[in-house]
Amino acid sequence: MGHGKETPRQQMIGLMYLFLTCMLALNVSKDVLDSFVLVSEGLERTVNNYKTKNQKVYDEFDKQLTINENKVRPWKDKADSFKVLTDSLYNAIENYKKGFLTLAEGSNIENVYKGDRYVLDSMTSKDNIDFGGQYFILEGRGELLKSKIDEYREAALALIPESEANIVDGIKATLNTESHVDKEGAVHTWAMRTFEHIPAVADVAMLEKLKVDIKNVETDVINYLFKQISAGDFKFNALSATVIANSNYVMRGSDYSATVFLAAFDSTQAPEILVGSYKKNGADNYEMVGAYETLKVEGGRGIYKKLASSLGERKWGGLIRITRPDGTISCYPFEESYQVAEPSLVISPTKMNVFYYGIDNPVSISVPGVPSNKLKVSVPGGGATIKAVGNGYMVKPTQRSGTVKIAVAADMNGKVQNMGSMEFRLKTIPTPKAKVMGKESGQINKSVLSSAPGVTAVLEDFAFDLKYKVTKYTVTTTINGMTTEKQKKGSDFDTEIRNLIKNLKTNSKLIIEDIEAVGPDGTPRSLSPIVFKVK
Repeated sequence: MGHGKETPRQQMIGLMYLFLTCMLALNVSKDVLDSFVLVSEGLERTVNNYKTKNQKVYDEFDKQLTINENKVRPWKDKADSFKVLTDSLYNAIENYKKGFLTLAEGSNIENVYKGDRYVLDSMTSKDNIDFGGQYFILEGRGELLKSKIDEYREAALALIPESEANIVDGIKATLNTESHVDKEGAVHTWAMRTFEHIPAVADVAMLEKLKVDIKNVETDVINYLFKQISAGDFKFNALSATVIANSNYVMRGSDYSATVFLAAFDSTQAPEILVGSYKKNGADNYEMVGAYETLKVEGGRGIYKKLASSLGERKWGGLIRITRPDGTISCYPFEESYQVAEPSLVISPTKMNVFYYGIDNPVSISVPGVPSNKLKVSVPGGGATIKAVGNGYMVKPTQRSGTVKIAVAADMNGKVQNMGSMEFRLKTIPTPKAKVMGKESGQINKSVLSSAPGVTAVLEDFAFDLKYKVTKYTVTTTINGMTTEKQKKGSDFDTEIRNLIKNLKTNSKLIIEDIEAVGPDGTPRSLSPIVFKVK
């Protein structure tokens, strides 16, 4: 045996072990061995699916980097570093797979490994239960692989805070390499439990499973890192057109100058708006000085009202105090002035400072002191149609982009006088988010998922109440190691999809992708995929 003369008892034990090995080999049927081949092939397809989906996340990192490098760079660098670790461990497992098959197959390896492709049906050692122990236990590769997995697991956990309990627990469970002690007190290491005393084709399947586990963890980590790009941002759910002019009263012959921008605010969180004198206290801190007024806040916006009792310039300002996502308080100073003068034209959008193609956009147009029936409203240059509806107007763009101008004239005592115009940008309706039972990703109970009516398209935080209809989608999941894909027209879950959901096991992933929806403008939209983890 290569380790000295054995006692009769040791020889007896050796013969019994040899006999047991032979019996185990005889009891492994061809059908079982062929099943391991199918499992390995299924796992290999799953690995390729993970590669494709993870690459999309890395591509999105690259895209966001071009938009805002300072914001994205720290998270992209972490993702790229983790990808290097993932590829290193993945390649190590692939090398172990090739080395193991070379040992098990000998000269037959040329029939098993052909042009970077494995043909497991050609294995002659499928049922051999000794090679796993030799390659991974006796030659120490199992412990070396365990060390690599441990290092990879700790690197992944270092990127995820403990507060993300679902991700942390998932990583620990997926990459668990702890030893096991049986009832007799014998210690079975991770390598022994994974590779020893199983058919050679099963050892190959276990290596493929490890590759799936690695890619699974990579998915969780890089998706978390990608979400951190905007984790510290203020969350706003409404937009408002804002115009700040140097002066609202301009003498003839002088220039009128104004800054026009889109202001975002949170209608669910009221900021504290203080009007009065203030001073700077530190690098980024401000405080009010003397008596001041606290404005009433409605829907996230402060309401400032003063009776214009006399003509002339009026100045006012103060501080806006708001709680940041991390709990700290930030103060933003503001100053403004206005002129109390003769009536002038006022044009303001009812909901947004842009017009959306394909739908009616409500707009309020008025001239103080002039009845609405004396106004003449037009769209010079085209690009949209406008009509009076109730107390306002409806603008419907006829082109998808560019700008349109709303011009207003007034009948002033029988004389038509030009009151000015305003330019608006044209945009298409935003792409909605795909959801199932109000969720777009994360964990979901199988009972909730199986009772869902189907896939919906939701426009979040959009000023208009518009409906999108899902026209098609594809469901992809893995059942018993086999990747299953179902394509569906429409939005509902039919019997075939529901049966697929019922067969999912705990921690299985269900991916709904290739989702397409059509909105009121008639334009098909491709929606982001939904990834669920069934619990």
